[in-house]
Amino acid sequence: MMFFHNCILKRKAKFPTDLNNVAAVPSRNDGLTVNLLFLVSVVTFGTWFPLAYNIVALNGPQLVVVTWIRSVGCSRISNTSSIFTDVNETHSQWQLWCSEFIAESGDEVGEMLAENHTLNAVWALTSALFSLGGLISALTSGPLIHRYGLKISILINAAILVGGTGVCCLSPVAHSFEMLIVGRIIVGFAVGSGCVLTPMYTAELTPVALRGALGTLPTTMFVLGMIAATVMGLPFVLGNSWGWPILLTLHLLPVGLMCVVLPFCPESPRHLFLRRGEKVAAERALVWLRGTTDVQEELAVIQEEAEKDSTRDRVSIVGLLRSPFLRSTLWLAAVPMTALHFSGYSCLSFYSTAIFSAAGLTRLNSIYASLGLWCIFLLVNLVSLTLVDRSGRRILLLISHAGTLIGLCFLVLTMALTRHQGYEWTKYGSVASIFFFIVSHGVALFSVPWILGAELFTQEARAAAMTLISVVCWVTELMATLIFPLIIAAAQEYTFIIFIGFVALTGLFTYWKVPETKGKTIKQIQDLLRPPNCK
Repeated sequence: MMFFHNCILKRKAKFPTDLNNVAAVPSRNDGLTVNLLFLVSVVTFGTWFPLAYNIVALNGPQLVVVTWIRSVGCSRISNTSSIFTDVNETHSQWQLWCSEFIAESGDEVGEMLAENHTLNAVWALTSALFSLGGLISALTSGPLIHRYGLKISILINAAILVGGTGVCCLSPVAHSFEMLIVGRIIVGFAVGSGCVLTPMYTAELTPVALRGALGTLPTTMFVLGMIAATVMGLPFVLGNSWGWPILLTLHLLPVGLMCVVLPFCPESPRHLFLRRGEKVAAERALVWLRGTTDVQEELAVIQEEAEKDSTRDRVSIVGLLRSPFLRSTLWLAAVPMTALHFSGYSCLSFYSTAIFSAAGLTRLNSIYASLGLWCIFLLVNLVSLTLVDRSGRRILLLISHAGTLIGLCFLVLTMALTRHQGYEWTKYGSVASIFFFIVSHGVALFSVPWILGAELFTQEARAAAMTLISVVCWVTELMATLIFPLIIAAAQEYTFIIFIGFVALTGLFTYWKVPETKGKTIKQIQDLLRPPNCK
């Protein structure tokens, strides 16, 4: 409650007109303050928690949702059967959609989807088009940021999220799976903007010394969203025929908190100074965020950047791609982002229950295993909060690549032994390999790519760069989640060899190309990246 009180005080209390009346505190302004921690936590909770929640939400109640889609199709077959002139066709359709089907396990759901290709396509679209919405949002976030700023853009997307959630929840009432698909696209569009907006907002609020640690908070909230969705999706909670529409609404709780708090908190000081030219407002925002009036040094850095920006126009996406220097810098952020999803992580997020079932667990135990997996993932991300600014981004990325590679290799080996040799103990080896994989992935591959995207670019190019990086994120996730079910049906456990190859390539790129950005200002990073003859 004290945190909440600090942020919803009247605007005069937060942004004093007489900065000399602020209570004296130590002159260093690179420490963590209550206001800064609270603001960053609320924004990440209201954006990245819903993102992860909606990715995992349909994983547990897959059986229930597929059964509902089938019932909708059955009712349509029954209502339109009179228009069929072919009795055999009518009977065939009725058998697919309306005949009694006892669905008590993941294997039976698989059989249901395998024999009804239309049902399988509808289910695939329901899951995968969420990522399409995120991809669309990545392309529109840049102009939104430029016009309204980061804070207002976050609130606009929160309103869109509420609308999309309403469409999803009304789909059972309307008896329309098309509404569920459209709602998922809208929700994906809204939460996808968090991939662009929140890292930028966090980076611009946070001093250099804390930028890495607080930059991992979005991923921590992401994992919390996974855990919450898995728990609430258990069959005896909300993962049942009456509860799954309610399950799809619970992510609005942190969104509501954010919408109440954020209007009373400051816009990014950099946006106020560099985009709006409001130096006094930027100074007041810094005083509130740092808890001290000694912000002149940081303000001078922003002013120096403003003077440089006054001679340079905002970089568009086309302009970024045309610039050899910016294009090469984009590779440094885009390749680790590709590794995030093409390591196999996205497939695990969307299909963890099915993967654990393939390892020999029952469906309920597979859900429990997924819950344990995300809990471990959360602990790893909390540890990475302290490591990212101590050990550095580059070294953690290399460690994460190595561990992920080892986990995938052992997963292929143990699954192959289980399938071809019939060993029972190798099932537990497969489960252990998955856990080792997720621990290694959480060390850096899950969080550092977002930090690099915000650190490697100056103010005028950051919006375009983060937009392109988010496009890479959503495209790779969409490709991985769509292609994985098709390939694994033919290649079985050897599907993961593809991910092994990608991790090996991106690891080599990281070793040879990605610089260390720990403890460096944006100017120092730019000097490090730019060739000597271009400085």
